[in-house]
Amino acid sequence: MNHIVSAGNMKSPRVNLDPDKGLVELGGRSIPENTESVYRPLIEWIEEYKEQPQEKTVVKIDFEYFNSSSAKYLIRFLEYFSTLKKSGYEVVINWFYDDDELLEYGEDFQDVLEMKFNFYSSKDYGKF
Repeated sequence: MNHIVSAGNMKSPRVNLDPDKGLVELGGRSIPENTESVYRPLIEWIEEYKEQPQEKTVVKIDFEYFNSSSAKYLIRFLEYFSTLKKSGYEVVINWFYDDDELLEYGEDFQDVLEMKFNFYSSKDYGKF
């Protein structure tokens, strides 16, 4: 299984998907012209990861902004972790936010997925 790393840019998110460490990091900005092309590889990665996940997976979400089409893929991506948790694996979701809107998105996702998120101000990102 591949370790996927991308620095991101002004339109596409930073990505660090490390299957050996059970670490998933997404952040930055997500306003791509073709959302499918950005998120399809991430969905494929998690589909493969869920077949042999680590006992503990830590997911760090630290967006400064994402558009509505990215939100649809992000919730779909996070649904896989909800499934892992329901299967008995430990899953920690750390949601970092810069403003109230991003906090509200995280709270909404938490409710939809029926799993607890940890919420942190983005200025604290380096502490976790």
